[in-house]
Amino acid sequence: MQNKVIIPIIITTIAALLLLIVALFLSSVIRRVYKERKYRRLDRLKNAFDKKIRESLESGTMMSMQRELLAPPNSDTWRAIEDVLLNMTSEEQYRAEVIKLLSTLGYISFHEKQLKIRNVQVRALSVDRLGRMNSDASVPKLVDLLDERNPEIVSVVVRSLSRIGGQTALNAIVERLPVILDRSIVTRKAMGMALQAFGADAIPLLVEQKTGRDNLWVMSCILDILSRLPADPRSVRLANEHLSSTNVEVRSKALKVLGRAENIRMADNLPDLILPLLRDPVWFVRLQAIRSIRALGNKAAMASIKKLIFDENWRVRNEAVQAFTSLGESSLDIFLEILKGTDRYAKDSICEEIERTNFSGQLIKNLNASDRGIQKKSRQVLEIMCSLGFSTPLSEFLARDGDETEKELIRSMMKTEPVA
Repeated sequence: MQNKVIIPIIITTIAALLLLIVALFLSSVIRRVYKERKYRRLDRLKNAFDKKIRESLESGTMMSMQRELLAPPNSDTWRAIEDVLLNMTSEEQYRAEVIKLLSTLGYISFHEKQLKIRNVQVRALSVDRLGRMNSDASVPKLVDLLDERNPEIVSVVVRSLSRIGGQTALNAIVERLPVILDRSIVTRKAMGMALQAFGADAIPLLVEQKTGRDNLWVMSCILDILSRLPADPRSVRLANEHLSSTNVEVRSKALKVLGRAENIRMADNLPDLILPLLRDPVWFVRLQAIRSIRALGNKAAMASIKKLIFDENWRVRNEAVQAFTSLGESSLDIFLEILKGTDRYAKDSICEEIERTNFSGQLIKNLNASDRGIQKKSRQVLEIMCSLGFSTPLSEFLARDGDETEKELIRSMMKTEPVA
């Protein structure tokens, strides 16, 4: 009796589940078909309007065509026209007229109204669209959104304001910089990219930013942004002030500012300031110090980098070697001294960087140099590299077309023991 009751229930349950699965599958198929048709229709509309709008702009008949471009908001036609116009804002010859057209057709006012909607995705989309429309008139409304708590909205606003540009947008972003930087990683990245877009105009505001100046994290971010902006003596002065900071990020970013050749030429007594940082306990500070010394081009200071070829961190070792490869033949004595030593890590770093920076190509050319000293030292370096298993450049040289005499020289070198 019990089985007679349970079996129909099980059958009914299985049937219901199967019907549900079929219904979900059909629903998914229908949605996919609907979307594909919708996208195909949008593509057809975009192609048609792109052609019409371009022809109208080129013939100067846009005023008479504007009525054809009016459409109900959020309709397929509306979206197709908006996408076409947004894409055309990136084309210099059409930009000014297209931006006016976006305003005349109501796209700017529509998206400004959308800024008040509570849905985050809708607001973010409208913020992005206003930025792409280069709507100067929308800047005050966008600036108000910088005080939002939602990092997604703030990030999109910062990007849009940077696209629009202008002093008002720049002032608003820098004024809120400490708060925005403190919110999330997303807003920090957006801030850095946005201020880069403002270029040199951002430098005085960043240097003079007083709010949160004592916040070491904020200072490290300011220095990081300055390191990616054009060279400027004000950036150099600010970096100099923070080379001896107790905060590792600040020291590192200050060096990053000074690591640019254009900036480093503006500073006084830099070798004296940077050299102590070659002994910094944190590896990436030592790394930045090497880059700054390299940019400085001071040979006396370069000699101090030699010790870092023996550094415990492989990135520092490789950076030190790379700095010496930039000296050309002047580095051969230093390389040979270390290659003939016993520190395998240091020797491997030299060999890796010689291959990676293609300094090996210069060494191969030196085998036929008129200067016998350079010829001999280059051969010694290559032979030691071969003995350590770094023979790829020589093998590649043999695989290319070239003088057989030179190739025979390379073959013999790869067979012999390193010259002492």
